[in-house]
Amino acid sequence: MKFPKQIKDVIYELLQEPTLDKFRDFLHGQTGEHNSIDFKSQWIEDATLAKEILAMANSHGGIIVFGVAENDDKSIRIDGLSEIKDKAVVSNGIKNFISSNLKYEIYDFSYTTSEYEVLNGKHFQMLVVDDTPEQVPFLSKKESGSLKQNMIYIRRGTSCELANEEEIHNLLNRRMNYLHPLKGEPLQLEEHLKQLKVLYEKIDKNHVWYKNGFTTGLVSLLRPLAELIATGEKVVEPNPLYPDESYEEFISRMIVEKKKKIERVLDLY
Repeated sequence: MKFPKQIKDVIYELLQEPTLDKFRDFLHGQTGEHNSIDFKSQWIEDATLAKEILAMANSHGGIIVFGVAENDDKSIRIDGLSEIKDKAVVSNGIKNFISSNLKYEIYDFSYTTSEYEVLNGKHFQMLVVDDTPEQVPFLSKKESGSLKQNMIYIRRGTSCELANEEEIHNLLNRRMNYLHPLKGEPLQLEEHLKQLKVLYEKIDKNHVWYKNGFTTGLVSLLRPLAELIATGEKVVEPNPLYPDESYEEFISRMIVEKKKKIERVLDLY
């Protein structure tokens, strides 16, 4: 996904951990709609929503926030939703218009209290459209209203438009470059995990040192000598650069997320 530089870090943190605090920070720093960000004051009609999702999926993914509107001056108006919409209702409403290969998630945010007073007592939902370059272009499966069947929609600025010849060519190139990159095939899951584990092994979870001056690195290099003369008290301190999430915790979280995706594909919720 491609987001404006000034809010990119806030959005990436929100997508990594969609908490109430991070969603509040996202809204607080908003500068209006962008190519990958859309605001809707309320949930919209199914075919129109499908059109928005298709356009985002063909344009590197993005997010649609419900309960927020954009004013004429590009500022945002935080209205909130009257209620949280059932995800199963959303899924059933759009499934006949989009491919099952198009991946998205819906997150709920309800505030009873908040430091950001305008959020108090309000509900919001955020639909995140994944970037899946190996599947583009996505075509509309069914016609309804302004949504035409077998058409390719893209985000052009802040609107959803039919892709032109050049844009379709770019979509096909993006898919081919992902599936058959010039520098080899894309990594498989096992290769990704193997590389990630190697990276974790390159950073110490704790810093170990002795009050006589020996550190983890020196002890590892001169271990035989150090063990003889390092008679000072051993001190173990957490490494502030070590990831908050361990390798095992990451794998556990990925299992949970994969289960959610499988359930969605099977229309279990």
